[in-house]
This record gives sequence, structure tokens and C-alpha cells, in this order.
Amino acid sequence: ILAMAGDYKVGFYFKETVPLHKGYKSEEKEYKEEAFETVKVVEDSGKKIVLQHILQAGPAVVKHWAQIWTYEDTEILEFQGGRTWTTKKLTAEEAKGKWSQRVTQVDDSPRYEGIAAWVHGSEISEWTALANRPKPRREEKRDDYDLLVVTTRHTITSEGWFHEQDNAKWVKREGADYPLVREVGFNPYLRVEGHDFTKANTYWDKTNVFWKDVRQVWEEFYPNDGSVQVLSKADEGRLMDVVSEMVEDTEDGKAPAIDKIRETLKPYVVTPVAKQ
Repeated sequence: ILAMAGDYKVGFYFKETVPLHKGYKSEEKEYKEEAFETVKVVEDSGKKIVLQHILQAGPAVVKHWAQIWTYEDTEILEFQGGRTWTTKKLTAEEAKGKWSQRVTQVDDSPRYEGIAAWVHGSEISEWTALANRPKPRREEKRDDYDLLVVTTRHTITSEGWFHEQDNAKWVKREGADYPLVREVGFNPYLRVEGHDFTKANTYWDKTNVFWKDVRQVWEEFYPNDGSVQVLSKADEGRLMDVVSEMVEDTEDGKAPAIDKIRETLKPYVVTPVAKQ
């Protein structure tokens, strides 16, 4: 896990392959984006490791996804669709020897989580898990499917690491529950030397304490049992926008206190509903 930290040239490649529903025709065009990304270890307590991705594309810097790894985790957040996540309990025996990986959105709200054991070879290490995910940002405007069912693999090599995805775009709504089309995803993280990450590093120096508080607040919202829904919009505006405003204040030296962060995010979290 710690070997995934570093500076990288990264590619995001996705291609639909096999239609899984009558009448659907796979998209012929491949999605392809490339950028530079630095991955930082922001927490390491031995049994919990947090990696933060910071994307640098030209002059733009984006706090990208985060990976939160927990050893022998007994509570997993499972995405159900409809911006709803349910806590799944595991026994100690089920979690033994395994690491969970929770991936967060750019605002550190939940995205998906899976759990599996790492498999170590003489030259590579691999981790493979299954998890449901929200639609990716690249396809948020599509309305012909609702979530992804994904087998994901992380492979660590001497050159960097590789994120492979076997995706099923899934229709899950009233009266319908079926796979639409299969998609392959390939995201190589190749180590680079000499690339100027000054902007990304400066951004993180100014904001890392703020984001630590944000992660803590989100953790408080997750239920020990039952489900939680995270809204993208509330009376206060879009979640992404209100978080961006707090980030701008932080970069200007006016970081909000954790109580303010909690107050700002609370309207976007629907009270957990206990399992029936």
C-alpha cells in the first residue's frame, strides 16, 4: 500500500466491450485522459493507511480521490444506488488477513469500498476486490444506467502500479435490475522524476489539515448499522460548491474550524435508517 505513494504520470482509459442487454450498442469511442498525479501518505498507524491523490493537469490542481485502507476491517460501506450506502458487518474471521479500501470523492464523501487480502509474488503484489460504485463523473449525465458493479485490481510493480477495472454498467431502478454493458478500465501510474509538482505540493501544504478534519466529520456521519444517504444538493447549494468555498477560505489562510465543517456538511446527510 505504501508503495503506491509517489509522483506519477497517470492515464485514465475506459472502453465499453460486451453489450449485456438486448438492443444496447456499445459505445465505440474510448475514453482517454492523461495527467500527472502525486500520491501522498497522509496517515499511517500500521493498521490504517490513508493515501491522497492530487491531480495536476496543466495549470489546474485538483484534490482527487483518496484511498483509506484498514486492516481486518469489520465494517464496510456498500453502495446501494440512489446516493445511499449501507454498513455491512463482517466477522473477525471474515476480515482476517484482509485490507479494506474505501475510496472517497473529491469532497471526501464516500464512493465505494471493498475488502480482500493482498497476494504477494516475487516481483509483484496484487489486491483484487468486488464493489458497487456510483456512476463515474465522466458519465454523470447518462441516464440509461444507475451504478457500476466492479471487480478492481491493484498491481504493484517496480515501474509503479496499475489499476485495472472490470466494470458492469448496471440498471437498478423501480421495475428494473439488470446489467447494460461491460466496460474495461486501465489506469497506469508510472513513476516520473523531474516533473514539477510545486503547485500540487503547495496546495496540499495549505489544505491538508482542513482535509483531515473533513475526513473526520464524514466518518462521524457513517452509521454503525443501517444506511446513510449523501445528497449532492441541499437548500445551501451543491455539496461540491460549498466544499470548494471552504477550500478557498483555507487557501486564503481562513480555514474553518471542525465545528463549522460539521455544520456545513450536515444538511447533505440524511439521517441513517436502521435495517428492518
